[in-house]
Amino acid sequence: MLTLEQRQIWADYFEAAGISYKFFSASLAKELNEARLEEAEDSIEASASASRLAEKAKALGLDDDEDDDEDEEQSDEHLEEDDDEEEEASDDEANETERTRILTVDELEALFLVHAPQLEEHPRKTQIGLVGYPNVGKSSTINALIGAKKVSVSSTPGKTKHFQTIHLSEKVLLCDCPGLVFPNFATTKAELVCNGILPIDQLREFTGPAGLVAQRIPQGFLEALYGMKIVTRPLEEGGTGVPTAEEMLSAYAKARGFRRTGQGQPDESRAARVVLKDYVNGKLLFCQPPPLDIDPFEFNRELYDEGHLPEKRRQALASMDSSIDDQSSVADSDVISLPQGPKSQKLDKTFFAQGAGNSAHLRMPFNHKYSEQGTASGKQLSGRKQATLLALEKDLDPSDVKKLTSKKHFKGGKQGNGKRRADYFAD
Repeated sequence: MLTLEQRQIWADYFEAAGISYKFFSASLAKELNEARLEEAEDSIEASASASRLAEKAKALGLDDDEDDDEDEEQSDEHLEEDDDEEEEASDDEANETERTRILTVDELEALFLVHAPQLEEHPRKTQIGLVGYPNVGKSSTINALIGAKKVSVSSTPGKTKHFQTIHLSEKVLLCDCPGLVFPNFATTKAELVCNGILPIDQLREFTGPAGLVAQRIPQGFLEALYGMKIVTRPLEEGGTGVPTAEEMLSAYAKARGFRRTGQGQPDESRAARVVLKDYVNGKLLFCQPPPLDIDPFEFNRELYDEGHLPEKRRQALASMDSSIDDQSSVADSDVISLPQGPKSQKLDKTFFAQGAGNSAHLRMPFNHKYSEQGTASGKQLSGRKQATLLALEKDLDPSDVKKLTSKKHFKGGKQGNGKRRADYFAD
């Protein structure tokens, strides 16, 4: 649900564009209906218990005159308290901005009747049709208006297969239509998937939608919500500071144990379906700002605090924070250290190698290894060149050194049992 600040920004945009609008939440209306049912059940149980107590009192023949006086005094005190609460509530409602107020079910029905045309000659029920993209809450709005589940609802687009009519009251008739998919000339397929218009289970290419989710949801919130660590490419190696689809899905698959059969690599396809369903169902919150010069991160900053995390994840974060506080504190510094990449780590490990007496000291200039002398010094001789160099060092003939290092002296001449070719000619 939109926050108050977000509703104010959208209200300013609608008023500037000359668009009539009202805010309504089907989820909030469903919660209110459930709360009313619980209160009604509690009041029925309370009235039943009160009637049983009254019958017992009559059977015992007790005088209730004193009790009635006390009840009247208590009722007067409750009335005064109720009057004070009503005054405070009226003051709060007066302070609340009318243009950002969320309508209730009764107010929405009254709004339908106000804007409906008046038919004097042939009066009939006002028909209200709900038309829009698939999976945007048309059926949920109808269920919230009726107060019961009259229409099948699902997060999968295309649940409503045919035209349905529901009688809301004696004056209003609701019409539930299947979702209309307009040409996607103004948006991409990834945005259609993230908006819940295309089904996720039939998705073949998941990199685009997953990358869009990784761009919209902050990395810290994803790690806190799913309990994972996303390893991104450092800035010095061409990274942007924002996780890619592969990095996010690989981290989620490793945290959940999703592996492919065979090589055991992280199953990014399975991870993408879970993350995208969480995004479409509202577990990962993101509200689209108006088409103005507004930063989406600043527009949704209030949605990524600890209050929007599940209770288990908040407890886990609290335990992690307490363990960090118990450890030795690090001095505060204004210098922000960038994450070091594998190449930098390898270079530092080689340059500052432990156990070497000349570590971190250059004996020759840096460009020496790229010169002819440096290239020759790095090579090792082998074969005839090595034998010639050994002979020169020991003042020997190179042929003698070759005989010493050769294995030909182990090989004797071939002695065949049969006659040689020369013997045939001798005969």
